[in-house]
Amino acid sequence: MREPWTVKMADGPDLEVKGNILDHEYTVEDGRSTVAEVSKKWFRIADTYGVEVAPGQDPALLLAVTAVLDQMAHQER
Repeated sequence: MREPWTVKMADGPDLEVKGNILDHEYTVEDGRSTVAEVSKKWFRIADTYGVEVAPGQDPALLLAVTAVLDQMAHQER
C-alpha cells in the first residue's frame, strides 16, 4: 500500500498520504508541505507508532486521519 491516498477535505486543501501505510511509515501533505509524519521508528513496542504534527496544524484532525487510515489498512483487526 505505497500508492498515495487522498483525503478529501470539505474545507481547506485535500491531504495527500504518501509512504507505507501498512508499516506505519508515511507522511501527510497539504500540497505545499508535510503536515504530519507517522512512524514506528520512535518506538520498540509492537503495534505502536507515533504521529508528529507540524506546528500550526490541527492535531485532532490529523490524529483522526491517522486512525481512519489505520482502520482501513488493517481491517482484519
